[in-house]
Amino acid sequence: MITEERLLNKELVIFNKQYEISIEHGLIFKKWDRTLNDYIPIRLSEALFIKKSVQNLDSKVVYLVLAYWFRGTFRELEISMGELVPNELLKLTNKGVDIPFSSHKSISDFLTEQSKSAPHHELYRDVGWRFMENGELYFRHQKVYPNKVMPDATIDGENGLYKLEPQGSLGDWIKMVREKVQGNVQLEFILAAGFSAVLVGVLSKSYNDVDSLLIHLAGDSTQGKTTAALLAVSAFGLPSNKIGGLQKTWNGTANATINSISGNFGIPIIFDELSMSRSKTITSEIYILTSGQDKARLTDQIKQRKQGTWSTTILSTGEQSIFERTSQNAGLTVRAFEFSDITWTNSAEHADTIKEVIQNNYGYAGIKFIEYILNEDTPVLDDLWGIWQEKCINALQDTPFRTRIAKKYAIILTAGELINASLNLSLNVEAILKFLVEHEQEKMQVRDIGMKGFRYFIQFIIENQQRFKIQHYGAPNVCYGKMDFDNQYVEVSILKNVLLSTLRDAAFEDPMAVVKDWGKKGLLLSESDRLTKRKIIFDDTEQEIRKKMNQTSTNKKEDATYTLRLHLEKDLNGLVSPLSATQSILIGSDSDINLLGGERNEKETD
Repeated sequence: MITEERLLNKELVIFNKQYEISIEHGLIFKKWDRTLNDYIPIRLSEALFIKKSVQNLDSKVVYLVLAYWFRGTFRELEISMGELVPNELLKLTNKGVDIPFSSHKSISDFLTEQSKSAPHHELYRDVGWRFMENGELYFRHQKVYPNKVMPDATIDGENGLYKLEPQGSLGDWIKMVREKVQGNVQLEFILAAGFSAVLVGVLSKSYNDVDSLLIHLAGDSTQGKTTAALLAVSAFGLPSNKIGGLQKTWNGTANATINSISGNFGIPIIFDELSMSRSKTITSEIYILTSGQDKARLTDQIKQRKQGTWSTTILSTGEQSIFERTSQNAGLTVRAFEFSDITWTNSAEHADTIKEVIQNNYGYAGIKFIEYILNEDTPVLDDLWGIWQEKCINALQDTPFRTRIAKKYAIILTAGELINASLNLSLNVEAILKFLVEHEQEKMQVRDIGMKGFRYFIQFIIENQQRFKIQHYGAPNVCYGKMDFDNQYVEVSILKNVLLSTLRDAAFEDPMAVVKDWGKKGLLLSESDRLTKRKIIFDDTEQEIRKKMNQTSTNKKEDATYTLRLHLEKDLNGLVSPLSATQSILIGSDSDINLLGGERNEKETD
């Protein structure tokens, strides 16, 4: 085999009996001379040879590493197989490769033949679970597990997205977890969430409804959320924002964000600091990230571009809520789980200790976990996931989303149990379940799109009271509807088109879904066969205002409204508004002071 080491030791290396290569004489071809009945040495070029061939397992592209002697040293150049063609080979002279025109065909013959015996390596960019042609599952980490499947395959450390090569020791990492993580249910949860990436990746191969998990940690910078996230990914690779680290940022285009996770089927990843996102709304990004498939796109040749896919656990951090950057959609709250204002680490010293250990010891725990999963039968994993799903369903409150949430939480809890089994740890998985149930109870109102819309509506009418006709007062020039007071209640009738437009402007993607939910909850005063109620809002002298607000003219005096009866103290009290300050004056009063504390001309009513 031709190697730099042999040549630098001034050896004369013979290849296929006809070629000799050395630094002193370069590449020699021994041509048979019939007249002399012997071989005649012909110098072709300076020393050069194919050092190795490399194939990318994802793209199937093969490239060669050409080693060539130039100005007293060996240089390296990556070339394609096609560049071994004689005419293409000549172009390498621009890079300093000695390819004389008189011998370029012979050099091409040599390199083509010699490349077949050069060492061959297989690299991959995509990581996580993959299928062999025979259907056997294997896992790509820094190398392939089980190793016997592809012993020569390794991650592309230069062009790959992640640095997964383990560092330090497994023992130091486990010692830190036992001393600094066990007993802290928040950290136990986030650690289990990190390991859940492996389960998400493998379960998605068998279950179409298993989506990527997206877990957002929101809160002040002093709460240790970034430390917690780094702890979660440290089991699998470099817990850092350096090149190749598993900590990425939201600071990039949507395409860049997607590209950083494409091809990942089991390695957890962090998107740090949501405020750095360039997008005004990340609704689309959340749908894409959790669905595990990029948007369909066309190439410059108007052909369908191959869509990126993935299935893993994504951790996000930021001081703001992720839902402040999204539309008002209940489905998003099931796709992305947010844990806000949680103190993840006990103190600054606690956080520093964790960071110091994981920065020097990472990658080994994830490998141990992967090997344990590979040694377990797939049905065992399915059964364990099923057991935790049932526990979650029994523990969670009955809501339309309970089953979907239980499936996702059960993956994290299953990961927690398997962490204990594979790494001899003692995470309190039952305590993690209790933590998740309590969190879910706090977030139920966020998922209730109807109540979310109702709270927005309350704030809207308080901020826009001057735009409602109130009892016997005249309609303002811009009139959204009417308010009628009765003891401790106010009946608010808002024009149908005004409410739907208002909800849509507030980023409620489906305003009718909000209204229908109000109907189910009994919040609406409506006619028997519909959600609206016909009401006389405008008198005969206010038809121009009516036409402007309804953007249509009709001979009927009544308008379609959504009408709600609100308790002044229960529904409206406690909000910063003149309503709560003046309601005692207004109820049963003939005062000229309106709800905003201003004056409105009194008008006789029929």
